[in-house]
Amino acid sequence: MAKGGGSQLSQLKSKLHAAGVGDRRQQSKKSKLRRGGQDEKDAAAARRNKIANITSSLNPFDEKVTKPKHEVLGRKVKGAVGRPGAAKASGLAQRRASLLPEWQARNKSGSFIDRRFGENDANMTPEERMLERFTAEKQRRASKGAMFNLNDGDDEVLTHYGQSLSGFDDLADIGLPDEDDEGNMDGANHFGGFDEDGEDDDPDRVKTKAEVMREVMAKSKFHKLERQKIRDEDEELRMQLDDDLGGIRDLLFAQPTTTEAPAAPETPAAPRAPALDKGKGKAADNAPTATAAGEENRPLIEPKVASNSYDAFVKELAFEKRAKPQDRLKSEAELAAEEAKRLMKAEKARLKRMRADSDDEGASSDEEGGRGKRRKKGDKKSKARASGADDLDDDFELDGITAGEAYGLGKGLRTEGSEDEDEDEDDGESEGDEDQDEDEEGDEEGDAEDEGDDEEGDEDDFADLADVDGLAVAGEDEESEEEGDHEALTGSVSAAERKAAKTGSKRKQAMTKEEASKLPYTFPCPSSHSEFLAILDEHRIEPKFVPTVVKRIRTLYHPSLHEDNKHKLQAFIGVLIDHAIHSAAVAGADKEDKIAVALVNALIPQIFSLSQAYPLASSQHFVGKLALMQRNLSRGLAKGAVSADARTWPMLPELTLLRIAGTVWPTSDRQHPVATPLALLIAQYLGHARVRSLTDLASGLFLCSLVASHEKDSKRVFPEAANFLFNCIALLTTRSEDGRRTVSTTAEHYGIPTPDLGAPHTASLPLTAEESAQASTVDDGPTDLLDLLSPAPSLEVGAIKAQLLRLALELTAEFAKLYSGSTAFVELFTPSLDLLASVDAASLPESLAERLRAIEASLERQVRMSASSRRYLRLQAHRAIAIASYVPKFDQQGFNPERKGGYDPDTERAQAAKLRALIKKEKKGAIRELRKDNQFLAEERRKEQAAEDQSYQKKIKKIMSTLQDERSEQKQMERQKATLKKRAGKK
Repeated sequence: MAKGGGSQLSQLKSKLHAAGVGDRRQQSKKSKLRRGGQDEKDAAAARRNKIANITSSLNPFDEKVTKPKHEVLGRKVKGAVGRPGAAKASGLAQRRASLLPEWQARNKSGSFIDRRFGENDANMTPEERMLERFTAEKQRRASKGAMFNLNDGDDEVLTHYGQSLSGFDDLADIGLPDEDDEGNMDGANHFGGFDEDGEDDDPDRVKTKAEVMREVMAKSKFHKLERQKIRDEDEELRMQLDDDLGGIRDLLFAQPTTTEAPAAPETPAAPRAPALDKGKGKAADNAPTATAAGEENRPLIEPKVASNSYDAFVKELAFEKRAKPQDRLKSEAELAAEEAKRLMKAEKARLKRMRADSDDEGASSDEEGGRGKRRKKGDKKSKARASGADDLDDDFELDGITAGEAYGLGKGLRTEGSEDEDEDEDDGESEGDEDQDEDEEGDEEGDAEDEGDDEEGDEDDFADLADVDGLAVAGEDEESEEEGDHEALTGSVSAAERKAAKTGSKRKQAMTKEEASKLPYTFPCPSSHSEFLAILDEHRIEPKFVPTVVKRIRTLYHPSLHEDNKHKLQAFIGVLIDHAIHSAAVAGADKEDKIAVALVNALIPQIFSLSQAYPLASSQHFVGKLALMQRNLSRGLAKGAVSADARTWPMLPELTLLRIAGTVWPTSDRQHPVATPLALLIAQYLGHARVRSLTDLASGLFLCSLVASHEKDSKRVFPEAANFLFNCIALLTTRSEDGRRTVSTTAEHYGIPTPDLGAPHTASLPLTAEESAQASTVDDGPTDLLDLLSPAPSLEVGAIKAQLLRLALELTAEFAKLYSGSTAFVELFTPSLDLLASVDAASLPESLAERLRAIEASLERQVRMSASSRRYLRLQAHRAIAIASYVPKFDQQGFNPERKGGYDPDTERAQAAKLRALIKKEKKGAIRELRKDNQFLAEERRKEQAAEDQSYQKKIKKIMSTLQDERSEQKQMERQKATLKKRAGKK
C-alpha cells in the first residue's frame, strides 16, 4: 500500500466518516429507545457489513498487488490484484459444503438427501415452505393429467364414513317441482294435466331418471339381440361348412365319395335298425309313422347318413401316441470311443475266427441262440452229407464265417440246394471286411474305408486324391540309386529292414485275395517309420489298404480316449510323412508302380487333418525335413555344382515332401513357420543348383510349377523361377549366332545369371532337327514328370526334350498370367520375349513351334499393354504457391510473456503451443487443488482426532474423579473406624 495516506487510525476514521458509520456511544438514550424492531436489526446488519469492508480494505495482507513493468493507460491486466484471504475462505467454504460431507460419508452404505422444497433455504418461513410445496403438487397433477381430466373442478370429493357424497347430485335429475312452478302444477292437475304421455311432446323437457334407465335398458337389449343374430348366422354357416366337409375332402384328396342312403326308403328306419335294436331293444320296430297322404312313405325319424372318414380321423388324432424323444447327438469323444470299441470287438471276432476257437463261457445267450438257429436252419434247408463219427463240424458257421473259410480252405463244393447263409453280426463296415469273396468286393471295402468321413472334416478337398483301390497291386520293390539320400530323409531305415520289407512284398504277392482282404481291426500306434513298416509286414498289408490302417490307428488312439494318445498322434504325423516319402521313393524306383503315387495322394488328407489338430508338432516335423534337405543341398554344392556325383537337385522323394508341405500349410501368408522356409529352400534350389542333365531340368520345372501353385493367391514375385525358365528355354532351343548374342546381351542387361548357357556339360541339351523329327510322333499330352525323373525313362531323348520345352513355355505363360497386374511386368517378361524371338522355330516340331509363336504373341501384347498403362515419373503439376506471409511482430494488446505461442508465425505451431500451455496450466491447477484438498482433509482429521482425544480425556478424568471420590470416602470411613476403635479402647 502507499504510505501517503497517514496512519492506520487516521485512515480508519476517515473511511468510517465517509461511509456514514458513527460511534454508537455518542448517541443519546432517547435515540436508542426510539429505534427498535426490524428496522433496527437491518440497520445493525448494514453497519456491520460496512465495518467489515472497511477493515478488510485496511488490512495489507488481504490484497496482493502485482505491479506491471510498464503502466499502460486504459489497460486492465487480469489477475493484477488478488485477495488470497478471501479466496482461501471461499475455497474452505466450498470444501466444507462438498468435500467434507463426502469424506464423512465414506464408510456409510447409504445416505438420505432431503430434496423437499425450501428445506435448505434458511430465508423461508414454514408457511412459505408449505405453500410452495402445495403449489408444486398442483402443477405436477395439472401437467400429467390435464388433457384427460374432464372434471377439472371436481378434484376434491367429499366423503362420509368412506362413502362418496357425489352420488347425491343425481337428485337434480329426478325433476322435483320447484316452489316457483306452482301455477304449472295447478294447471296440470285441474285442467287435464294428469295425462303423463303428454309430457313427451315437449322436446325441451328434462327426462327423468326412470326414463333414462329404460332407454339404456332398451338399447342394451337391442345390441344384445343384434349380437345373438350374428352368432346364429356364424353357427349356421359353420354347420353348413361341416356338412360339406366330406365333399371338400373328396375334392382335395381325390377319394371316392361315400355311399349315400336312398332318398325315399321303403321301410321307415331300415338302415339303422340293427343299431337301434342293439342299443334300445325293439324301439325301431314300434316307431310311429306319419298319416298325411303326401307323406306316407316318409319315416318319422330320418335315417342318418353313414359316417365318413372325418370322425375316424379325429379319433385317430385323439388317441395317437405321443412322439418319443430322439436320442441326443453324441459328442466327438463319444463317437471316437464307440468307433474304437467297435474296432476292438471286430478284431476279437477276427482273431477268434482265425484261431477257430469254440464258444467260451462268456458268450452271450443271444449269440448262442443265433448260432443254434443257423445250425437248425442249415440242417433243415440243406443236408449235404450225413455226419460221421470223425466229423469235426466243418460245416458249422462261426459268426457268419464257415470253418473252411476260417482255416483258409475255401468255400468247398456245394450242392444244388445249398444257400449262402453268411451274415454279419457287427455292422456294415465289418461285413465288408469279413465277407469279401471277389476282387470287386475287396475294392469296395477299401474304397469305403478310404473315402470315409475324417474326424476333422477336412478330407473333402482331397476326395479325388484318395481313390487307390482301382489300381493294380504293387509290383516288387526295387532299390533306387538315391537309397542313401532317401534313408536320411525318412529316418535312416536299416539294410536289414529294407531286406525284410522286400521279402514281405514278395510274400504279399503270394497271398490269396481272401487273405489280403481280411485286415486286422486294431494296430499299435507306431512311433517311428520302421515300426510302421514292421506292422505292415507283420500283417501282410497291401499298399492300397494303408489308408484304412491309418484311419483305424487314428480311431483307436483318439485324443479323448487317453491322455497319452495326443503325444502318440503327434509322433504319428512324422511316421506318415516318412511313409509318403518312402512311397515316393518306391514309385521313383519302379515307374510302373502307380499305386505308390496314389498312396501318397491318399496320405495327404490324413497328414492335413493331423496337422490342423497339432500344428506345432507337425510344423516341427516339416521344418526338420526341410532343414535336412537344405543341408544335403549345401553338401552337394560343396562337392562341386557341376560334378556328376553331387546331389544338388531334389529327386522324387524330396519333391513329394515339398508338394505335401505346400498342400498342408498356407503358402499365401506373408510370414509362416513352414511356408517361409519352404519358399526359401525352393528359391535356393532354383538359384544355386547348376543344370547338368535333362533330369535336372525336369526337377527344376517341377519346382517352378510348385511356385506357380503356391503364389497363386499372394502373387508375390519369385525372380528365381523366372530366371530358371529363361535358362531352361535357352538351353533346350537352338538359335543363330546373332540370336546367341542377343540372348547373352539380354541376360547381362537384366541381370539374369546364365552360367550353364554354352557350357560343355550342357552342349547335348538343345533340341536338334533330328530329335525334333523323333518328337513329332509323340502325342502332345500332359507331361509325365514321374517318367522324366525316373532313371530309365520310356521316351526317346528328343521326345523328352520336346516335353520339357513345352512345359517351360506353358509355365512361362502361367507366370505371365499370374503377374499380369504387377508394375514390374515389363522388366520380368521382356527378357523372355526377346528369348522367344531369337529361337529358331524351324528346328522345333510343328505343334511346339505353333505354341511358341502363340505364347510369344501373347507376351508381346501383354508387355505392350503394361508399358502403355505405366506413367513415367515427372515433376508434380500444381499451381504456383504464393509467398508465405508471416504475422507481424506488432501486437495491439502489447507484449505479454504469458501468451504462449502468440508471436509464432506458424499458426499450427502457435495453436499447439497454446494447447500445451493450457494443459500445463490446468495440470498445475489440478495439482494445487488436490494439495489443498489433502490439507483440508488433514486438518479435518486433526480436528476429529483432537475431539476424540478431548472426549477421551474427559471420560478418563470423570472416571478418575469418581475413583478418587470413592477412595476418599473409603479412607474417611477407615479413619472414622480407627477413631471409634481408639475411643473404645480408652474407655
